[in-house]
Order: sequence, then C-alpha cells, then structure tokens
Amino acid sequence: MPVSIGADNYPAIPEDTPEHHIFERQQMLSTLSSYIFNALPMVSYIIMLSFSLNFILYISGRVSLTFAGIYLVGAYVTASLGTYFIGSNFSIPPFLAVLLVVSLLGAAISITVYVTFERFLKTDVHRMIATSSLLLVFSGIIKLKWGTTPVTYSAPFLKMGISQVLGNIVPNYYFFMFGFSLVLMVALAFFLYRTSWGLRFRATSLDGDRTMAQACGVNQNIVTAITFAISGMLAAMAGGLYAPIAGASYGIEGNALLLAALTIIVGGVGSIGGAVLTAFIIGIARVITAVEMPLFELAIPFIIASVTLVIWPFGIWGKEFKH
Repeated sequence: MPVSIGADNYPAIPEDTPEHHIFERQQMLSTLSSYIFNALPMVSYIIMLSFSLNFILYISGRVSLTFAGIYLVGAYVTASLGTYFIGSNFSIPPFLAVLLVVSLLGAAISITVYVTFERFLKTDVHRMIATSSLLLVFSGIIKLKWGTTPVTYSAPFLKMGISQVLGNIVPNYYFFMFGFSLVLMVALAFFLYRTSWGLRFRATSLDGDRTMAQACGVNQNIVTAITFAISGMLAAMAGGLYAPIAGASYGIEGNALLLAALTIIVGGVGSIGGAVLTAFIIGIARVITAVEMPLFELAIPFIIASVTLVIWPFGIWGKEFKH
C-alpha cells in the first residue's frame, strides 16, 4: 500500500484511509489559511487606499490622485516619528498617538492642496494631469528630506509577537492592522448612513442630487473640504500602518495608486463592501501567485480588473450613476 509522507511532527499515514483524508483536509485548511493570513496586511492597505480615492470620487465627483502622495508622506513620517519618539520601547498607545498625528497631517495636506490648487481645476482630465504631476512634488520633497534610502521602523511588527492559528504562525501585527482598517470602514459607514452629516454627503454624491441638496441648504464647499480631509486621513494612515511591515521607500506611491484604482474598478464606485471584498480578492490572489506563479504576481490585479469589466462594467457592487 502506498504511504504518504507526513508533515513535520506527523507520522506517515497510509493512503486510502480515513486518517489520511482527514490529514489532507487539515493540510488544505492550513495552506488556505496561510494564504489568507499572509494577505491581511495587503488587504488592510488596499482597503484604506482604495477608499481614500473612492470617497472623493463618490462624494465630490472628482478624480484626485493626491492621496498617493499623502500615502508616501504618511509612511515616511510614521517611520521617523516612531523611531524618534518610541524606538524599541514599543507600546500600542504611543504608536496610536503617532498614527493620529500622521492622520491629522494627511487631512491638513489634503485640505491645503484642495483649497489652494485642486478646487480651480474644472475637468477630470485637468485634475488627473495636475494631480499626477503633483505626485512629483511629493516625491521631490521626500527626496530632499529623507533621500532615496528606505526608512524602516519595524518595532510594532516585531514587538507585538506572534500567534499560532490553524497550524500557521502569524504576526499579531497583521491582525492589528486588519482590525484597524475594518474599524475605520465601519466608522465611515456609520457616518455615511447613520448621521445627519452623512445624509448631506450622500445627497451630494454621484447617486444623489447636488442641485436639490444645495437648494435644501447643504453647503457643497464644506462637504467637499471634509471629504478631502477624510481622504487624506485614510491615505496617511494606510502609509503609517504599512510602514512597519514594508518600510518607507522612494517611489512606493506608484504601486499605491495602481492598486487603489484597480480596486475601485473591481469593487465599484462608492461601495465600502466592494472595497473590502476586492481587497481580499486582490490581496489573496497576489499572495497565491507570489508563491505558486511569481511571474504573474504584478499582473494578477490587472487580470482581475479586466475580467470584472467584461462581466460587471460598473464593478461587483457598483452601479451606473446619473452624473
């Protein structure tokens, strides 16, 4: 009778026995869960980045790429502040304080850019060209301040320890980052669908009626400014949370921009659920292809987006808008 080779610490189990089938199922579950756990950082990062772009597009009907530059700044500032103020004596409260400072900085940058620059751009073509050019300004500032050498701050990732789940050793920081991103999305959903200000935002969104909203007293300028502030906060926190894993390096804004845009294409404009679902799809697909087919890792998000456009032209949870 053929005998299968057992995993480490497991005895060899004869094939075609109930024990062997149970062992195979356990191995499959362990492998699948390892893909999911390893994808959690990228899933979290994609969720926040995509909705940073998605929120402005949905509420204000504007295409703004400034979020990618703010993401870059968020990563560098988090790494620098963490190294300077926390160092190796890591604890969660000071790190959360750093993330709060970084998020407020992102909001301030986003509002400043909107007030002084973006509000004068009248068409989507102008906005895309102008804000993509603005990314060069962010890159230049980063290069002047930090140079092109990557900046690292890995204390949160290392000090939070590890857990063993379903036979996999998983850094606790993965769960922290994923939980943080989900809390942000739940808070944003509560704001949009359970508050009076959220009603104002939805009234001016792509599936609302801006003219009617303005006639009812909704101040479009205030709504747009707050929209840009929230977008900046999400982008900066995405950079801040991902920095302890991947570090802050010159040029990372390009990857952030592509992933956010592809997530909106797949998930649909304005859909929080679509952003979360798509983040899982792209994140897990990239982890699997990185292990099984490394040549396709960078191409897989584009393949997913292309297939989605053929089946659902407005995304999985998207819809055709009036404007």
